[in-house]
Amino acid sequence: MNANRRLIILAVIALLVIVLLVVGISSCVRSCSSDQTTGSENPVDSRVAAGVSEDLTRQFATELDRADKLAQIAANADQYENQGLLELALSEPAAIDFVAAYPESSKEAQPYEDEVTQGTVPELYCWDERWGAVDYADAPLALTGSGPTALAMARMGLLGNAEQTPATIAQAVSDAGMAGGDSGMSADFLGEQLSALGLSSSSYASNADNLLQVLDTGTYLLLEVSAGTLTDSAHWVLVTAENEDGSVTVLDPTSPDVSSHTWDAATVASAATNIYALTAADAASGGDAATE
Repeated sequence: MNANRRLIILAVIALLVIVLLVVGISSCVRSCSSDQTTGSENPVDSRVAAGVSEDLTRQFATELDRADKLAQIAANADQYENQGLLELALSEPAAIDFVAAYPESSKEAQPYEDEVTQGTVPELYCWDERWGAVDYADAPLALTGSGPTALAMARMGLLGNAEQTPATIAQAVSDAGMAGGDSGMSADFLGEQLSALGLSSSSYASNADNLLQVLDTGTYLLLEVSAGTLTDSAHWVLVTAENEDGSVTVLDPTSPDVSSHTWDAATVASAATNIYALTAADAASGGDAATE
């Protein structure tokens, strides 16, 4: 009887040991599996597979975010009174955030509070949230404001202050009755109204020689480029410098792509009829070698 009892006790103990071993192994498997799952997640963005470099992950994340915003725009397309905004989102990736936020955005202009330095031209775009939603030339300034935006860039570089923004200049153009046309702003504004902005302009025939000669005087050039040249639409651009290789720097308020690389002077000159050299009003002087 005692021997049987001992056998029973030993059997129970063995069974308990087996159960504990099974439970322990199961817990380890679950823990290891959990650790593996955690370790296989991309630490920068979980939407991208683990093991992808941080740089590539961030590039993917940017495109994925844009895709999400495009989906949002598409789902709310009926809330846009101007179809041009939808086309802007499809053609210009940098404008997607602005277009996505547009239905709920304030249509009031905001001040430009970034640092401004005389002699340095800031790179501004028509769809900036601080002014892109303002009405100008019967549309959001994001679509029609290349002239005021290019002028604002030039003025900030020439005078070293941001008292005039694309929105305030757009209002001045509208008040003068010179908003509209294919490029959104009549060239007449440059001859008749600039003094109120503290600027003056001189006009020259657009050719490569004039372009480079006037740039060499240290000023900035405003050009109304025709459709199908730098971009598909007629608009205003600002030429800011001649480079060592004879190319020129173009700041295009409608296209980061155009602004991202230098241009052949003849290509830029052939896109326009006239060149408008901008100077601070108190520094304006004539007598250069370009042909007016």
